[in-house]
Amino acid sequence: MSTTSPLPAGPEVVDPAPDAFVLPFNRLRPGFDPEQLPRFRDLGWRLALISPRETSRSLVIDWSRCPAGLRPGMMRAAFAELNIPTPAVLLQQRAARSTTQPGTLRHNFQIWIRFADWLGARGITELAQVTTGDLEVYAEHLRPLGRQWRTDAKALWVISRLWGYAPFLPKSDRLIMPPWEDPAAVMSDFLGTNDDTPGGENSIAIVHPAVMAPLLVWALRTVLDLSPDILAAAREQRRLLAAIPDRAARGGTETAVEHLRSLLAAGQQLPSSGAPGATAVSARYRESLPPMANTFLAGTLGVTTSQVARARGLLTDELTPADFGPAPLLDVPVNARIGAAPWRAAIGFDEVDVLMLHLSTAALILCAYLSGMRPEEVLALRRGCCTRVERDDGTVRFEIRGLHFKGVLDEDGNTIGEGEQRADPWIVLEPVARAIAVVEELEDGEQLFTRTLYRYAKGTCMPRTGLSSDTAVERIRAFTAWANQLAAAHDRPHELIPPDPDGAVALRRFRRTVAWFIYRQPGGRIALAVQYGHAATAMSESYAGRSQADMLEVLDQEKGLALAETLTEATERLAAGEKVSGPAADRYRAAATEFSDRYAGTYLGRRELRALVANPRLQVYEDPKAFLTCNHDAFTALCNPDRDRARDGGRSTPDHSRCHPACTNISRTDSQITALRTEVARIDADADAGLDPYPIAAREQQRKDHLTAIIRRHDAQQPADTEPMERR
Repeated sequence: MSTTSPLPAGPEVVDPAPDAFVLPFNRLRPGFDPEQLPRFRDLGWRLALISPRETSRSLVIDWSRCPAGLRPGMMRAAFAELNIPTPAVLLQQRAARSTTQPGTLRHNFQIWIRFADWLGARGITELAQVTTGDLEVYAEHLRPLGRQWRTDAKALWVISRLWGYAPFLPKSDRLIMPPWEDPAAVMSDFLGTNDDTPGGENSIAIVHPAVMAPLLVWALRTVLDLSPDILAAAREQRRLLAAIPDRAARGGTETAVEHLRSLLAAGQQLPSSGAPGATAVSARYRESLPPMANTFLAGTLGVTTSQVARARGLLTDELTPADFGPAPLLDVPVNARIGAAPWRAAIGFDEVDVLMLHLSTAALILCAYLSGMRPEEVLALRRGCCTRVERDDGTVRFEIRGLHFKGVLDEDGNTIGEGEQRADPWIVLEPVARAIAVVEELEDGEQLFTRTLYRYAKGTCMPRTGLSSDTAVERIRAFTAWANQLAAAHDRPHELIPPDPDGAVALRRFRRTVAWFIYRQPGGRIALAVQYGHAATAMSESYAGRSQADMLEVLDQEKGLALAETLTEATERLAAGEKVSGPAADRYRAAATEFSDRYAGTYLGRRELRALVANPRLQVYEDPKAFLTCNHDAFTALCNPDRDRARDGGRSTPDHSRCHPACTNISRTDSQITALRTEVARIDADADAGLDPYPIAAREQQRKDHLTAIIRRHDAQQPADTEPMERR
């Protein structure tokens, strides 16, 4: 920075020279390349160089998109934002921090560029020319864009940062105080009434159940069943790659020529390359012959790839396309099966890289989905993070220790980008531990999920190996396509993964999705009720001692929403005059009445959902597979083997996998009895068809007798003395 014309005593004015470095040296990541540091004259600034996280993207801000007249002033303001702590006026007016993280900086600078575009269209070429009226019109301009109210409010606050840094800028770059910063003003004066629904983690769309179920099936199958074959192929590929010398040895080309001629003399074909882009490169140079598997041959012969390529060149005049065969296969067994058939016939040398990528992605899905971790926490996991712990009571737990980032601040209230070690471990299921063990074998370094696992990954301008959330989305998309190819090849249409109606499956959607599943436990094509029950217990243990609710809050919200849906449906059934039978029928009616009296027509926020979850009289859970409703009481629930110790932390939700027909918590409505009659009709139809073996047919008839007895008892029970509930 340098000082311009004389000014009264005050802040130093920002006017950097064209070759001035933009990024503050004290924030640069260790190991940076000085040649990559952006200078003020550059139109592209790579902000990720000041990010401590290895998973950060390049975070480039492109100043060429800013109107030429306003560009120097905006770049000076951005330089000030990067090198000067947040001004006190901004710290005092809202919960700002003295140092802004690079991701937020990029977002802010993009908002400034859009603001400059709008100003340029109005003929404004300097920030000092902007009037209060212009800013009011800009606020009005934002609302018709159709975004959330809070998004527009945040955009205006980002514009306020230009005003906050005005004292540090030349006069031509000084923005006047925005009208929404007036102490007497409120943001609704400029943006209208805030009609947003409450945001936060609960506003993130879950992965649709029809997508999540088969996606989880394929992730589990890949990690638990297919991984031994993929890892064996990876070890063989690495052995071949390690056999390639760093420098060409004398006679290597002759060795390669002799080997190629011996293959042809024996009537064998030369192996073609199946590496990504190999065919395109061959076509670009207008070669009439297919590309050859140079890397595989080099590893097999112990020569360099250039020597193999030179050998092929020497034989070009002797070769024809017919001399080339398929890509080479690895000499490793394929033992895993999908159903009754091997999952594939063999594994090719050039297929290993993609298979390793899919295996790593499957492990990432399991870790992110079944642990409740945030994306940045999963992506920061390191080798040795998971340990097996045997407890005094004989139970086994798997603990993961790693970094967390949310709410990690320094003494000045600034975010510590590199995070800190989480005090309490995450308690996870065994499939997660297996997934971590698989990735530890895949990766060579300390980090578990990296972008460099793929040999053909594009280079970056900075020393970054960590996987970013955006790259994870692309890998999940590729994994989904691969899984669907396997499902089609093995005639398993029920395991096809459909497109998600809410867009790409991102890591941040898994956290809320598992909470949604835990408290709804859907049946359908896969039975995971027991698995989800264990997941709920593990996550509760992971977060029980936390001062911040984290995942427990998400779980409680989903449990409350599930209860509210069930009780709303109960109210509607009773209002329609449905009869209720079973030992807990009175409790079912009482719960529906209490819920309707207290919550009908009201908005269920976090406080109301917490109260709903805590109310023991409203613990009503549907079990469609058992054709019943559980009016759960932990003290009498026969599904709970520890019910005599319920006061000491017994299950607070029913275990549908252990439902007992003699339990006093059961009730049934007419709707459930109708579903029961349909099930009895199905059993009769199967019996008439006579396709079931005798043991199965006999067992189904016993089940029919049991279901028919339930229907008779329901029909014999007198309707409740009260009239049908009125809709409130």
